[in-house]
Amino acid sequence: MSAPSEIVLGIDLGTTNSACAIVREGRASVVRRGEDRIVPSVVAALPDGSIVVGNRAKRRRAIDPTQVVYSAKRLIGRRFNSPEVQRMRDTVPYVIREGNNESVVVELGSRLHSIVEISAYILTYLREMAEEALGQAVSKTVIAVPANFTDSQRSATRIAARLAGLDVIRVI
Repeated sequence: MSAPSEIVLGIDLGTTNSACAIVREGRASVVRRGEDRIVPSVVAALPDGSIVVGNRAKRRRAIDPTQVVYSAKRLIGRRFNSPEVQRMRDTVPYVIREGNNESVVVELGSRLHSIVEISAYILTYLREMAEEALGQAVSKTVIAVPANFTDSQRSATRIAARLAGLDVIRVI
């Protein structure tokens, strides 16, 4: 009898929503948490300073939109002065600032968070969701990103995954 193979989590880290799946017996299966299969790619700070992700964070947009970060994938791996970042600064209710070395940071709660940290919160949520559903730890992943992602955006995604406790086998 052979040992069970290690689970590799497939993650679609989306701009609006994210999801994760595994392959079992040759078939892909989307990981669920209750009825949730799709997780909004949204991160929010609660008044007590804690961070929430997904539907709970999305519901906070009606209560305190300045403390809810969404569409972070549009900002990852970009310089603060890039046209995309400047367009978003004009359209989103949360505060986007310039960090060290022209990086992008957002005000959330009582502190500044890098876009890599925001993405790491989402990836951590997906990893924990998978571990809860599978009943075992998951550490390896393959992450799907847009074909037009630059090397900087791919690298920032890898760093976010590392912060989330994931070992990236491949960014595709």
